[in-house]
Amino acid sequence: MKNKGISPIVATVLLIAFTLAVASLLGGWLTSLTKTQTDTIEQGTSKAVNCSSAVIDIVNVICANSSQQLKVAINNVGQNELWDFSVFASLNNTFYSNSTGGPNSTNTLKLGEQIILVYGCDKNTYCANNALVSKVRVTPGSCPQAWAEKTVNVRCTV
Repeated sequence: MKNKGISPIVATVLLIAFTLAVASLLGGWLTSLTKTQTDTIEQGTSKAVNCSSAVIDIVNVICANSSQQLKVAINNVGQNELWDFSVFASLNNTFYSNSTGGPNSTNTLKLGEQIILVYGCDKNTYCANNALVSKVRVTPGSCPQAWAEKTVNVRCTV
């Protein structure tokens, strides 16, 4: 009695066809994944290169208790337009953070321009009368690696 089954040639052809089908599916997926990762890395690198010449200088810091404002004068001394600034300050050894002041993406701080960033500062919590501002850091949201930090000795006045 002869066994019924598929011939070795048909089995080989089926195996090769199955292998090619799986390889084409995996190849398509791998190509898509590689393109996505390449685009993501390219965007990050492009932003880093574009921001490599961004530099800001903190010119002056004023803490006004009566108007409840922390004012930070900055100068754009780099080669990039900057916007969306955040300020971090140490007031009486308490960390203060605010990101509501300054130019935005449609009204940027241009090269060579100086501006005073104005931040609300509660006179009962942070900017109490005679509170000491000891350190200020300003970070542009458009180029976060271009932050500037300055140690100061400024008292909040009425």
